[in-house]
Amino acid sequence: MSRQEQKDNALVNAAGVSYADIIRTRRKQSGMNQEELGAKVNVGKNAVGAWESGRSRPDLSSVPVICEALGLSLDDFYGVRRKAPQKQEIPESFATRYNALTEYHRQIVLREMDALLEMQKAEKPAKRRFIRLFRNDLSACAGPSFAIGETRGEPVWIEETSLTVQADEMIRVSGDSMEPEYHDGDLVLVRHGASLRPGEIGIFTNGDAGYIKIYQRDGLHSLNPAYPTIVFSEGDDVRCIGKVLGTAEPEWFAADDELDELEAEKKG
Repeated sequence: MSRQEQKDNALVNAAGVSYADIIRTRRKQSGMNQEELGAKVNVGKNAVGAWESGRSRPDLSSVPVICEALGLSLDDFYGVRRKAPQKQEIPESFATRYNALTEYHRQIVLREMDALLEMQKAEKPAKRRFIRLFRNDLSACAGPSFAIGETRGEPVWIEETSLTVQADEMIRVSGDSMEPEYHDGDLVLVRHGASLRPGEIGIFTNGDAGYIKIYQRDGLHSLNPAYPTIVFSEGDDVRCIGKVLGTAEPEWFAADDELDELEAEKKG
């Protein structure tokens, strides 16, 4: 059967990949033969062969079981990428095609829709993983108005990402010296370290003053051209707190219901 024939017979997913290719490829990657896959999804070897040859498509009720057996998500199987739910009117094209169906075929569409609704109810959103990261209440800014010499704050739950797992603490930005990349009020992720390479952004202290700046050999630079380079003398007690990895996004922090669950797990 050609790809066009498969498409005409609804044997190709939304991304244009045939269900036959998806099932056959993932089955082989999993080291299973057709009989073994059939046993996992409670069908015979011939049914699997029909799927993989493109002669038929699995029933909707079998799809979640097939995906579980092959380590696939439903999104990957159907070739879709989900967007935030939006209330939409029924497209005119759908209504036109539905009205053109016989009553028998309309009942088939409705049964398929019911099956999809049941699958949707059974789906569980991916559970986010969190780590505890210290949020420093002190700030780093463009001028010597904020003390950062001592540590104050508390650990908070934040989503585990490629950036947050590298960080040792979060420090709040004060002022506009690092705009447009870092804004007043941003929480930046900081990995502790006593030195930086030229061109890297870090947190620095000089006495009670804290700074977020670009390190260069001639001093500490701002992204905002309105601010001059800060140059220190030999008598200044300048220290590097660490490297700025990026900004902690607001949506990364645990929501109230997630906090309740995390605290319960901690106590348990």
